[in-house]
Amino acid sequence: MEQPLHATVERVVEDGLTLVKVRGRLDRESAPAVLNWIQAWLPKDAATVGLDLAEVDYVDSAGVAILIESLRLAKSQGCQLELVRLSAAAKKTLELFRAHGELGEIVEKRPGMLISLGDSLVDWVSGARRMFLLTADTFYWAVVGPFFKGRGAPRGEVIRQTIMLGSRAFGIVALLASLIGLTLALLSAHQLRQFGANIYAANLVAVAMVREMGPLVTAIIVAGRSGSAIAAEIATMQVTEEIDALEAMGFSPVRFLVVPKLYAVTFTQPLLTFVAVAFGILGGMVIASTSLGIPAPAFIHQAIEAVRAKDILSGLLKSVVFGWIILMVAAHAGLSTRGGAEAVGLSTTRSVVMAIFTVIIADCIFSLALYT
Repeated sequence: MEQPLHATVERVVEDGLTLVKVRGRLDRESAPAVLNWIQAWLPKDAATVGLDLAEVDYVDSAGVAILIESLRLAKSQGCQLELVRLSAAAKKTLELFRAHGELGEIVEKRPGMLISLGDSLVDWVSGARRMFLLTADTFYWAVVGPFFKGRGAPRGEVIRQTIMLGSRAFGIVALLASLIGLTLALLSAHQLRQFGANIYAANLVAVAMVREMGPLVTAIIVAGRSGSAIAAEIATMQVTEEIDALEAMGFSPVRFLVVPKLYAVTFTQPLLTFVAVAFGILGGMVIASTSLGIPAPAFIHQAIEAVRAKDILSGLLKSVVFGWIILMVAAHAGLSTRGGAEAVGLSTTRSVVMAIFTVIIADCIFSLALYT
């Protein structure tokens, strides 16, 4: 028998269990031939055969039908057919047909703890490798792209991304930063008042906003607002095969989609951080004026005296690196999306969580490197 179109079938023995491994697409064209191979390899005695679908890329209704028919044939020959491994695509399609009673009799054999741990480690290493390649590709095109005559992003895309990532985030960044500065001043007011050190509330608010809170709060807001939008946009293009269309037309998806966002986030993130710092100090000044009796000019003068050039440079450096992290995580999550609308939502959520987690780790590393 010839191998089926779009799929390959192989029989192997693992740990004493005979496995029929199917790879590729289990669709209308390949289903009849796959069924013939399974039928040919079913034993005539009361033995158990495993059906391995871990490397199946696609399953349609015809594929589900041949699984039901394979189970019926196995029963008629007195043997047992078990579904030992499933790919994500196969599992999703089978769940749609789980109401059909016959499929419920196929029991999926779960891998052991060590196998699951190894699979998770392999997936993590593979994801880290893709992330590294994406980052290298992005920065390569960011440097070489302006001097390269190939197809890049449309004219005006950098400006559009700058508006979306920068000016439209101004309001929420300013509001939250001022509330944080106000809260910092409120928390310090009670303690400082006891020692007659009210003026040092300006030092606390200014240093905290410039060193930590300004870059960090801005990054968290951008991750939740802009990072999720980037991940959703790229993930939607991935599942609708628009990225495949770009590649077919000779465009580099990274250069077309990610590089303009890299330029935009590099320009806007330090500016948004400056806005956060300014409004945070302004919020602290309001509380200092109303609750601590510190005049606004004295508060501003004390804040300026407390901040060093190192603090300003470290804050700006953090803001740029945090913006790059958010963009890379969002782009990686979007480009790694497989499935449909549900997968887009999962990728968006995953990008926000991973971006915030990575930003906080990077902030800790910066603090250890700069202030120890």
